[in-house]
Parts: sequence; C-alpha cells; structure tokens
Amino acid sequence: MREDDGFAASGNQHVILANAGIPFRGKANMIECNRTMEQAKRDFASGRLTGATLIRVPMTASDWTVRLSGAKGDAGMLLDVQTLDPYCFASLDKAVMALDQIGFSFSQLKVI
Repeated sequence: MREDDGFAASGNQHVILANAGIPFRGKANMIECNRTMEQAKRDFASGRLTGATLIRVPMTASDWTVRLSGAKGDAGMLLDVQTLDPYCFASLDKAVMALDQIGFSFSQLKVI
C-alpha cells in the first residue's frame, strides 16, 4: 500500500482506505498485534493506537477489515471476539463506525 492510495482523515489521526491489490510498502520489522474491539478501545484510550487502515476484503464488493497501527510500530487486525478472526464489516460505513466506537475522531475521509 502506498500512502497516496486511499483515504486519510483530517486532524492528527489518520485513517487510510487501502486497495487490497496494492502491495504494502511499510516498515519491514512490524510487530503483529491483533486486538478485539474492547482491547482496541483500551489501547486507544491509553495512547497505544495511532491510526487505522481500512482494507477491502479480497474477492468481495463491499466487505472491509480494519488494521490498527500502534505507537511502537506494531499493527494488527481488529478481531471478532467470538471467533478471533479478523472482523469483516459489510460496508465501509460500518467499518468507519467501528473506528468511531474505538475513539478515533475525524470529520472527513478524502482520497489522497
């Protein structure tokens, strides 16, 4: 994923909407740290989350997952608490609402 492919939120927190077909070009030494909604809320409140990426689920027209970015370079998927699989949202709106529930605040999403 390149930073210029997707959406970004205004303010000091960033939300990037990624096309799953674009290769990730981030840090090579990322730590995988998946979180449930409650863990994400806790980590956001304590300042351990810095951003999120919305990723389209491959082979679907409308499903999305959320990848959370931590303050120490860690990143991981938002998990369904019952199955511990990445949570799949049926629409972009529902994925954005999940970010709002976690605590991310933004007033707009824009293509960059």
